[in-house]
Amino acid sequence: MLILASAVWRLGHRGIVTIQAGLSPFEWFGLVAVTTAFVYGEGVRALGRRWVPDVIDRARRLRSDPSRLMRLSGPLYGLRLVGRDRVALFWGWFTTVAIVVAVFVVRALPEPWRGIVDFAVAGALMWALIVIVRRFPEAIR
Repeated sequence: MLILASAVWRLGHRGIVTIQAGLSPFEWFGLVAVTTAFVYGEGVRALGRRWVPDVIDRARRLRSDPSRLMRLSGPLYGLRLVGRDRVALFWGWFTTVAIVVAVFVVRALPEPWRGIVDFAVAGALMWALIVIVRRFPEAIR
């Protein structure tokens, strides 16, 4: 939750600074379109409906895993970066590499487009954070 909150804060701040600097009508349209697409596509569908439940399920499974190594690598296990399932490992690492590549691509965008995308990503991550907070009591039971 803290990692997501930190990302929301940093990216959201950059997006708000971009908005405060002023946008053309076309850039406003881009902001609304990209933010809507990211919040729904990435926030609601990918993170909220798939990723958060998967992380919670993996945390539950980790409780009953007798391996001390798995328990020590809990965050990596939750993100599917370590474990026993090869398909899950593939998708975990593939997703991680894709996110790193996307970060470099977005950093190369000129302003205000970088700020617009950062604002949209912050919105998607905020949605995921809300879903995690909402499901947290259920997860710790």
